Amino acid sequence: MLRSLLLACLFGNIVKAQQLVLIGGGLTDGNTDVWNKVVELAGGRGVAKIGIFTTASADPADSATYYLDMFVNTYGAASAVHIPVTETSNNANDQEIADLIRQQTGFFFGGGDQLRVTKALKNLDGSDTLALLTLKQVFQDGAVVGGTSAGTACMGSTFMITSGRPYDSLVYGSYSGGPDPVYPDDLTYDENGGLGLLNGYIPDTHFSERGREARLIRLLQDTKNAVGGVTKGFGVDEDTALVIYNVGSNEEIGEVIGASGGVFFVDVSRLVSLPSETVDYSDIVTTFLTSGDTINLQTGEVTFAPWKTPLKGDEYYDNALSSKDILSSMVDAEWRYIAKRLFDNTFDDSVLSTSRERNPVQFTVKMDRINGNAYGGYLTDGTFIVSYTDLFVAIYESAFSRASRTEKIIKHVHKKN
Repeated sequence: MLRSLLLACLFGNIVKAQQLVLIGGGLTDGNTDVWNKVVELAGGRGVAKIGIFTTASADPADSATYYLDMFVNTYGAASAVHIPVTETSNNANDQEIADLIRQQTGFFFGGGDQLRVTKALKNLDGSDTLALLTLKQVFQDGAVVGGTSAGTACMGSTFMITSGRPYDSLVYGSYSGGPDPVYPDDLTYDENGGLGLLNGYIPDTHFSERGREARLIRLLQDTKNAVGGVTKGFGVDEDTALVIYNVGSNEEIGEVIGASGGVFFVDVSRLVSLPSETVDYSDIVTTFLTSGDTINLQTGEVTFAPWKTPLKGDEYYDNALSSKDILSSMVDAEWRYIAKRLFDNTFDDSVLSTSRERNPVQFTVKMDRINGNAYGGYLTDGTFIVSYTDLFVAIYESAFSRASRTEKIIKHVHKKN
């Protein structure tokens, strides 16, 4: 082993760590944990050189000004420079852009629309532009890549989510080809994928706040058997980051940082789907991790933060709560709250909640903690947070809906972009 390591050093064959900092959107100026992590992984204060991609933004120049100021003047990067590639700039194959990318030790992708990013950094035939090829090479050589909102959603190699409300995704399913303005609430995705820096997962953002758990589950189930499909996905909450170390290796470790939310993980490989006009799912395995927790993204092994303790036997509430808006049509982060309350109660092992929407279908979401494990702990501001593994979920049409509905669900016909 030592001899192999010495030989690798002599011949320059050591694979450098590849690291991602994936933020769920809504990154606040004062989230020092997240901003500092990007700077740290890019070399540290006074050393880091950050390349800013505001390709997703409707106003790239204005967005760039903000990030340049934050990284240099607030968080101490040695330099920050705008990488001026947009969907209309037609310069992603220019050598000077590639040279500019090579000079950086880290990169940050701002929010907006993830389709703008892929349109700008991929050629019309779907191949990588020179800019993207160079970014991947620098990333492989050890430069960190971070992103927020659309800048996270575009990082995967498999199908990239482009639009959709959770309720509509359960009713009408998913559609390839990107958004259709005739049906703006439908779940759509780009079958050509994102930038390809992360394999094996579909990422989503603004997650708990917008109740996107059902949306991610539906897309994974619809596409898992397609060419390039996967069974696993994660959703990052706002002002929260999933830091992924050793990307692509057997020791690919994700760490949750940021105090405001967490990261939801789901695996549909064991999902049971019964015949239905909409969905009738069971055995959906979910995990939710918060600040300080880590997960091996290859094996799924979770390590809770050492300052958290088991909830079992020390629950705060007597009973769980149900929700009449589990898909967060009107109330933010209902799924997250109901799951937390389920694990933090003494007597109830399962809970039934329903969607607020009833037309044309009302859905029931059942959560079951029997096989689960939960830990909790206090943040420095006194907030109590809960993490859990192996919460089993079922989603199906409610008994009220099945009994009262007379019309068939008519699937939408999308025009290909």
